[in-house]
Amino acid sequence: MSRARTLTAGVVCACLLAACANPDDGAEGSAGSHTADLLTEVARDPALAAMVPPEIARRGSVTAAVNPSSPPIKFLDGAGRITGFTPRLVAAAGKMLGLDVVLQQTSFDALIPGLEARRFDLVLSVNDLAGRREKTDFIDYLRTGTAILGASTLSRDSVTPQTLCGLSMGYVRGNVQQDLVAAAGRSCARAGAATVSGSAFQDLNAAILAVQSGQMDAAWGDAPSISYNAEKNPGRYKVLYREISGPYGIGVGKQQAALRDALRAALLKCVRDGIYQRLLEDYGLTDYALPELPLNTGPADDAE
Repeated sequence: MSRARTLTAGVVCACLLAACANPDDGAEGSAGSHTADLLTEVARDPALAAMVPPEIARRGSVTAAVNPSSPPIKFLDGAGRITGFTPRLVAAAGKMLGLDVVLQQTSFDALIPGLEARRFDLVLSVNDLAGRREKTDFIDYLRTGTAILGASTLSRDSVTPQTLCGLSMGYVRGNVQQDLVAAAGRSCARAGAATVSGSAFQDLNAAILAVQSGQMDAAWGDAPSISYNAEKNPGRYKVLYREISGPYGIGVGKQQAALRDALRAALLKCVRDGIYQRLLEDYGLTDYALPELPLNTGPADDAE
């Protein structure tokens, strides 16, 4: 039987305030308000449910690991529950499959290792990169890219990855921007210029709060979240650089091909039924739409 439950976090945030605080002081809570009752409209689809591997169907649920620090993609609401575009989209697909989606809050750098160790069935919203595809398949569902956010008081109004010399830059540990900051630092060193001072943070919220406090000049993160924070707080932040490029993917272990195909089929039904488009509009993500939901279409080589 299909079980419809309210989407809740698998664990309670137990990190420090600086790592978990919403960077716009809770404004994320208004995102998604137009589709608040979306799950009540979704029904189990018998044909899709028949695609679910028997052992998962008997369990009646899948565990999805998520690092909820990238609004509006994934974040904690005012009550500490995980929400956002991706959790709600995957919850709708799960309901079509007759499955509960149990969200487990996890640090970003533990997502892929945990999936490979089979502690989770899915990981939500990570860049589809060549190195990750060795053991993980990605259902690519949203375009992303990279962007740099600075304080509104910063003397520079724009930068590029080639003009970061002398800046202090925050990024998420283990994400693609870590390599980009390192590459920028090497470029500055070759030119004999002031280095890029990079600092790793547990999540993007913490990196953005470091910009707010003056600890960092800028934060380099995924484009949808950087744009969202700047739009919500125009008096506090500005976007210094943005590039839309490769996709976000929902990761599934390569040993779980049947689950991957069932989930992708349900997500494609979300596209056909208009659920995907409604969520894009509600969360301001129409620029990043990828309704074809291709498999493993990230760049052939990881960023250096």
